[in-house]
Amino acid sequence: MISYPFKKNKLISVFCICLFIPLNQLMANESKDYLNIDMLVFRCYEDMKSCKEALFKINEYQKMAAINKKFSCQTRLLGLEANLIMAMNSNFKRKEAKSIMDSIKKYC
Repeated sequence: MISYPFKKNKLISVFCICLFIPLNQLMANESKDYLNIDMLVFRCYEDMKSCKEALFKINEYQKMAAINKKFSCQTRLLGLEANLIMAMNSNFKRKEAKSIMDSIKKYC
């Protein structure tokens, strides 16, 4: 009698672990993408020469969001691109970039 509940709990535990491991990997990838975008934006505001590279990479993320039908994420990435273009034209909006990055973290 005692071994039956133990085997059942063990089976359920193994099942749950197998179920959630792929989700953790997905979250890790998304977190990595966010950190990469954050680093690109920071570099752009520190050195205008790196803005062009940041725009190209953020545009790639934006296209992937569109393909994956993550339209709220895509919209925020487009807003970030516009903000970086304004930064390149010496119309700095660093506070707006911080706000956009916060919403990218939430929706992407």
